[in-house]
Amino acid sequence: MIEEIGVICAVDQHNSQQFVLVETQIKSTCGSCEAQSNCGTGAIAKVFASKRETLRFRLNELVEVGQKVSLGIPEENLLKASAIVYCLPLFTLVLSAVIGQSILPLAGLMAEGWLILFSALNTYITFRFVRRFLSNSDQGDFHPRILKVFPLEIDNIQVKQL
Repeated sequence: MIEEIGVICAVDQHNSQQFVLVETQIKSTCGSCEAQSNCGTGAIAKVFASKRETLRFRLNELVEVGQKVSLGIPEENLLKASAIVYCLPLFTLVLSAVIGQSILPLAGLMAEGWLILFSALNTYITFRFVRRFLSNSDQGDFHPRILKVFPLEIDNIQVKQL
């Protein structure tokens, strides 16, 4: 299970259900690299380091804004989603180029530009399909879940004088 800590930034009540918005910080591994001062990737990561992601969950437990929650997604689901996002469009691009090289000359389209256009169009259609498939609400396996709600931290620390 891959876990991340998030903070509840809003609580909404709709009908008899409670929905919470959880905000997480997008992290980059460039912050811990020793070569970050000499690396172009490290400079780019600093620009995008302050991004935050907001996720919406339905939660039965009573919570308050500011509470921390633990979010998780199983490793195998993350690997499946990664394979779908990266491998399927790449496979489509290569397969479209091979098929297009055989079919397009039969249609009288001999120029290389037609092959590029044919492959790019099929890859774009695949990206759209993957996006719709992964964002579909029925595909709950590819979305994180709230694993644990941490108690609200108390800022008041009592000091006892001697």
